[in-house]
Amino acid sequence: MKRYISLLLLFVCGLLQAQTLTVDVPNVVATGEPFRVVFTADGKISDFEWAPSGGLTLMWGPSKGSSSSTTIINGKVESSRSETYTYLLSADTKGTYTIPAATCKVGGTQCSSRTATVEVVDDGGSAAAGGQQGQQNQQSGQNGQGGSGSAAQQNQQSDPAITGTVANEDIFMRLNLSKTTAVKGEPITAVLKMYTRQDIVGFEDFKLPTFNGFWSKETYAPTNLEFNTENINGKIYKTTVIRRYMLIPQQEGVITIDPAEAVCQVRVRANNRGRSIFDDFFESYQTIRKRIATGAIKVNVTPLPKGAPASFGGGVGQFNITARFSADSIAANEAASLIVTVSGKGNVTMLSAPKIDFPTDFDVYDVKTTDRSEANGTGGSKTFEYPFIARSYGDFTVGPIKYSYYDISKGQYVTTEAPAVTIKVSSDGMENAAVAPGVPGGVRQGVKDIGRDIRYIATGNPGLKKAGSFFVTSWPFYAILAAIVALFFILCAIFDKARARRADVAGTRNRRANRMATERLRRSKDYLKQGLVGAYYEELHKAVMGYISDKLTMPVSDLSKDNICEALAQRGVQQPVIERLMNIISTCEAARYAPDYTPEQMEDQYKEALETITDIESGVKRGARGARKAVAVIAALLVASFGAFAAGEPLWEDAAADYSSGNWKGALEKYLQIEQMGQTSDRLCYNIANAYYKTGQLGESILYWEKALKQNPSNSDAKYNLDIARESVLDRIEVVPEFILVKWLRDVKYLLSSNAWAWVTVALVLLVALCLLGFRYFGRRGARTLSFILACILFVLAVASFIFSMSERHDVMARDSAIVMIPVSSVKSSPGEDGKSLFILHEGTKVQILDQLGEWSKVEISDGRQGWMRAGDVEAI
Repeated sequence: MKRYISLLLLFVCGLLQAQTLTVDVPNVVATGEPFRVVFTADGKISDFEWAPSGGLTLMWGPSKGSSSSTTIINGKVESSRSETYTYLLSADTKGTYTIPAATCKVGGTQCSSRTATVEVVDDGGSAAAGGQQGQQNQQSGQNGQGGSGSAAQQNQQSDPAITGTVANEDIFMRLNLSKTTAVKGEPITAVLKMYTRQDIVGFEDFKLPTFNGFWSKETYAPTNLEFNTENINGKIYKTTVIRRYMLIPQQEGVITIDPAEAVCQVRVRANNRGRSIFDDFFESYQTIRKRIATGAIKVNVTPLPKGAPASFGGGVGQFNITARFSADSIAANEAASLIVTVSGKGNVTMLSAPKIDFPTDFDVYDVKTTDRSEANGTGGSKTFEYPFIARSYGDFTVGPIKYSYYDISKGQYVTTEAPAVTIKVSSDGMENAAVAPGVPGGVRQGVKDIGRDIRYIATGNPGLKKAGSFFVTSWPFYAILAAIVALFFILCAIFDKARARRADVAGTRNRRANRMATERLRRSKDYLKQGLVGAYYEELHKAVMGYISDKLTMPVSDLSKDNICEALAQRGVQQPVIERLMNIISTCEAARYAPDYTPEQMEDQYKEALETITDIESGVKRGARGARKAVAVIAALLVASFGAFAAGEPLWEDAAADYSSGNWKGALEKYLQIEQMGQTSDRLCYNIANAYYKTGQLGESILYWEKALKQNPSNSDAKYNLDIARESVLDRIEVVPEFILVKWLRDVKYLLSSNAWAWVTVALVLLVALCLLGFRYFGRRGARTLSFILACILFVLAVASFIFSMSERHDVMARDSAIVMIPVSSVKSSPGEDGKSLFILHEGTKVQILDQLGEWSKVEISDGRQGWMRAGDVEAI
């Protein structure tokens, strides 16, 4: 029963669909020009009723016609029948006239047509030439690539007396754009349209417009041209759409669209110079050639604003995103797909696949893309299919999935989001998998990264220094080298003096003077205890005079009081000490002949002699102690100068606390404040890059990691984080390999920073000095030879390390490399907006700056390609 009801409903629907009455009427006609109104029905018409409205003159009709057809396909016979009612009308005054609805019965069903309108214009009669002939020829169609109609070939004359012209306003071509101002990536509709009041029989040398600077796609390219009538400024034109394009600008600035050109073969009535009696009965025509062009059109393209979200997929317009799994549940080790669809109005074709974080147990394969753009190219949808295989079981969730686009109407980036989707993976596919002991159902596999993120910021001593300062060019570096050279000569002098002292008897006496005086004073002390007054003073006098003779290296015969005083004063002994010495000598000389001193007085004299000798010894050595103090002061100054470079900043600790708590912006502001104070270090640049990355600013983060590696190429954390950031850069550029020796030297140079190489230079110079000392003062010949060879090798290494340090300083100071800082930048063949676009670069790509000309920079990418781009689009490292 249900089957018969369904068939009946289908039959009734077919009848209702077939039993309709349509009307066909032109859009525009000229005053006094006859035009047809045709009513058509798919079936037999009865009780037809219709009358023209006021203002329209019925010239002829109605004329009833019918047609039928029968088709046999695979033994199935199908028949169809249609009937028409045709009227010929005209209007003598211009205006818009209404064609009333007609009523009739079709196959016994009452039907009515729609109400139509026709516009009548005062065309001055200029469209009459070839008007009816053009209506006949438009049915035959033209293919837009040349070739003339058969009627034109029959009527074309070879008589040179026949001439004809076509005015520019009678035939022309236009390229109509939906807009002439757009942002980069915004779709523009372009329609190439021809307007004519003459009979066109063919085309020659048809040149379509070129769209340099645009991504273009033909959305309509007819095989045969269909002409319609239009009212253009009160005149009737036959118009046809030659091409329709969808354009997406790929560069900024003013872009010029080159004109389209064509040579039209136009059929016109011939003007004979001499008329014959047959001209009243026969008209002659000729075909002439008329060149037409659209003219150049300029489009102003503005750039997309900076600060695009990380989920920006290149869309410009209005979009939404949906996501679903191809199945709600699957078995382990079974394939499935995540299907993400981005739909809306805008540059659907240019959309890129959203970045999706899948569970670690999913093996994900290449994305499959399906573009379902609308016919006009300004809307539609794009589907991204992510095939995967689930390697373990459980409930897995993906998302939510974010996708950002630039909304033209709002003038800002908008982020749309697809809700999280869940798929259930059963353990049915795990039977044949190897099971790990102690883990039910677990598949043995390698340890995988659950997630990948940048390494943490640098903490502790920031190593700040004045921006642009390097140890290799600072005064402490050269002061230390000078100190090493001075130390070398001082040691040479010391060793030479020691060698001479070993051969100097007088010097030996001078060095033994204090010891000999101490022994004699000890003997005099023994005589004092025994009460031997004469022996005491005799030994005390010998101790004092023997000390002076040995210390001053003077013979005893020359030891007069005047000579002693003069010699001690020259050695830096103070005058009170000298006077005490003279008193002791006088007392000893007097006591030898008249010893009338008490034991207490003799004890005091002994102590005074001991103190005087000690003061003389200290005075002679005071000069050496002064030199040692000077050396200590210089060392303290050096330590203080280097300590200033190691001083930290309070903001450093506050920024680290903000970063640890997730306040990325607060940490970034404090790090930038330190940089604005004129201080820098590779650790500071590294932390700034981390903060930029956490806030979603890809270009700035890559810039500062590059700065960190410029200051310290051995910073492994900066290298690791930079590799992660480069995975988000859209451009994949092949690197031209370097010569192997150049690469080795570069790798060796970048093992250490410039300051580290400078300290290596200092250490090697010190070793060179020590080896030269060994070469000069070693006794064995073999040891001296080895010292000389080592000194030569170390000197070469010291020069190389100094060159490495200066070279790295030059690399840091040079501003010959840069990072692209805007989402999309066009590289042109010459500086200026008129240059041809060569290729497109995206945010985060590194370039080499070769030259600068005004607001344009000449750049080179790693594969060797060169071009010019705006200096504001990049920032030097």
